[in-house]
Amino acid sequence: MLHFLLRSPLLRRLALVILAAPLLCPALAGAAEIRQYQYHQVFISTCRADPRSDTIRMYWKDANGAPLGNFLRLDAHLRSQGLDMVCATNAGIYDKQLQPLGLYVEAGTQLRRLNTRKNAYGNFYLQPNGVFVLSERQAYIVETSDYEAELGLWNSVARYATQSGPLLIVDGKINPRFDPDSANTVVRNAACLDAAGVVTLAIARNPISFHDFASFLRDELKCSDALYLDGSISRMYPTLEANMGPAFGAMIAVVKPHGAK
Repeated sequence: MLHFLLRSPLLRRLALVILAAPLLCPALAGAAEIRQYQYHQVFISTCRADPRSDTIRMYWKDANGAPLGNFLRLDAHLRSQGLDMVCATNAGIYDKQLQPLGLYVEAGTQLRRLNTRKNAYGNFYLQPNGVFVLSERQAYIVETSDYEAELGLWNSVARYATQSGPLLIVDGKINPRFDPDSANTVVRNAACLDAAGVVTLAIARNPISFHDFASFLRDELKCSDALYLDGSISRMYPTLEANMGPAFGAMIAVVKPHGAK
């Protein structure tokens, strides 16, 4: 029976979480951890958070329905709710109207549909692409095709979700479409998960190739799955350049009650 149930990508992932739970509980005791790395000649900022003990959320619009667009407005929005922003980054590729290009779920409400188109231009459509999902106390990175195959189940699990592409790492393997010798380098950010289910938001603050960024996430951060979020417009709070540049679509933030340590 278990073998039959685990043919489902969602049920397989949920079963792995349940089976591993006794070993994972001590993972991160306390608040999210912000760190800086140098990988070859690239400076990379990270924010590591455990969805079982930290609050990770996604935000797109303010109370009036206007895109928040930047970290200053997001910070003010959070403060009005009695929350402080620990760290934040842009949450995926968006269109000219600052609308997420693919699936977007916020506080359990689906605001944009799953985008299953494949043969189109742009990084979003570089295969495989995928979805970063947050349930109440777990995080998942799942291929779009797997999400579509279990659409009802994933929709019931997702409290927050953003779709982007390409996937950088799948089950510990770097996307085979990436060229190790590529000269295509830009600023890039990503969300990734390690084997314990801990989330890392990462941004390469100077140009890096897909392959090198994926290698850093896998080899240095020990991420088993990673989703590319966006390129040269990407920024992370807190960094010096956090509030420079164009407006975003949605954002991912780690938050805490105002005044909490």
